[in-house]
Amino acid sequence: FEAGSNAYGPMAALSISLPYIRQLGVGAIEAHRQPLLERLRKEMPRLGFEPVTPAGTKSALITFSVKDRKPVLDKLKRANINVRLGRNFLRVSPSVYNDIKDIDRLLEALA
Repeated sequence: FEAGSNAYGPMAALSISLPYIRQLGVGAIEAHRQPLLERLRKEMPRLGFEPVTPAGTKSALITFSVKDRKPVLDKLKRANINVRLGRNFLRVSPSVYNDIKDIDRLLEALA
């Protein structure tokens, strides 16, 4: 016997998100995010962030090295931008709810 309960929160989220993903289509989602990722790959090195994610990757996220976390954290907080900031990396995962304006806002905040 196992004691426990179902994770109803994730089940509820999946009941909405999976039909939405099917409606949009995985290919369309990928096509939407690729220009966003390409812009980041082009512009972030100019701001001192070198890409860690290999070029040509179809991943839904892109990671950059961070030399000094504290000033980056301060800039992101001031701009109210939510990305994954580790001790020595920054990870961005744009999707269908983002557009190029979001990428420009991130780049501006980090400049």
